Amino acid sequence: MTAVLENLDPKTLTIDANIRKDASLDPAFLASIKDHGVLQPIVAHRTETSAHVLYGQRRTLAAVEGNLPTVPVYVVESATEADRLVRQMVENDQRLGLSERDRAEAFHQLSLMGIPAAQIAKKTGTKKTTVETALKVRSNTAATEALDRGWTLEQSAVLEEFSDDETLVAELQLILDKEPGRFAHRVQYLRNVRITAALIAKATAEQEALGNTVVDGSGYANPANQDANALLRADGSPATAVEDANAVVLNVMYNGEVQVRPVVANFRDHGYTIIPGRGASVTEGQSGPMTDAQKKERRTVIENNKKWDAATEVRQAWITALLGRKTPPKDWARFTATTLANYSNSVAYAAAQKQELAANLVGVTDPDYRSYKELVDKPTTNPDTAVLAMMLAAHESALSRQSWRHPGPQDAYYLFVLKDWGYTASDVETIMTDHAMRDTNTDNRPETAP
Repeated sequence: MTAVLENLDPKTLTIDANIRKDASLDPAFLASIKDHGVLQPIVAHRTETSAHVLYGQRRTLAAVEGNLPTVPVYVVESATEADRLVRQMVENDQRLGLSERDRAEAFHQLSLMGIPAAQIAKKTGTKKTTVETALKVRSNTAATEALDRGWTLEQSAVLEEFSDDETLVAELQLILDKEPGRFAHRVQYLRNVRITAALIAKATAEQEALGNTVVDGSGYANPANQDANALLRADGSPATAVEDANAVVLNVMYNGEVQVRPVVANFRDHGYTIIPGRGASVTEGQSGPMTDAQKKERRTVIENNKKWDAATEVRQAWITALLGRKTPPKDWARFTATTLANYSNSVAYAAAQKQELAANLVGVTDPDYRSYKELVDKPTTNPDTAVLAMMLAAHESALSRQSWRHPGPQDAYYLFVLKDWGYTASDVETIMTDHAMRDTNTDNRPETAP
């Protein structure tokens, strides 16, 4: 593209709809233009009646407002509309970072011109996934409005994700406006619920097609149903899954697979009794249905277990971002020393059995048992980061669904440290820290094991 540098009156330059929603002529920028003039030439092309600005809308407007007699302008050949938008995006990102709303609008305009997401990404130097997310957000009214209110692209995309449920959208909007620290936890919980429901629905259809009855839980989760190997028949002989099971229970495992487990549904109605010490039932030894208190306890356990799973994903993703920083968090060395001194069993277990977790926390995709060693062997790996990752893996390995039900000093210590580093705990995680505070009956946080 050839260009001729000319000094032109900024009032004679024409400007069309720019990709920037707001020209953002802040006082400091206006003062700089008025005092020093336009140092970086504006780029424009000749039309039949004037020079039309391609890049430099803010500088042009500021020059007009500052009553500058002339500004330097590179007059170039006409550019296509798509190239104008792309180059303007790059220029604006370099001079004054575009807002995420501006970028989403630009991607949307390019998409309307028929340019695929992959090409938009290549032209603008943006990840394809970011472009695709922006286009989804821009296609949804609630998500676009959220972007206008200053939500991030990722946050706004959540509204598009749950746009089929107006109640959830309203709830998420309220959380982000009033309690933004809870947003990530609630979103992950809702995603997990949807994923689980889809897996269970698919597996239920498959089991029913095979002629099996699907029931909701067994043992402690639903004492009316029990595993056959925990029961005796009416004649006193042991029941078996092959001969006695009349239903199946479906459970989604951590790896996303659906476990199909045969059970005897409503076992008492069919004359079965629980083998002493074998049945997993809160009602073992009692007659009649579960009490209201037992039902409430069951609902709490199920709900908090789901919340715990979601919190674990959010917490570990936050840790990965923490470990991705250039420098480790404050007091990380003291945290490491305290962990080695008081929770050495957890460290030993993580070092021997959970090296893939430590590698995953650092951001290694699909790690295996060799990944942590390979990470440490890389000359570019920060050894401080590698050590901290193993300490964090030690504490993560010590946590489970039982942690919120039976919190210990290690759990509380770990959560207090993460909170000091900026992590926002979910309500189910807060159970552990609240428990520790009640135990000590002071504001002092537990720093060592008793």
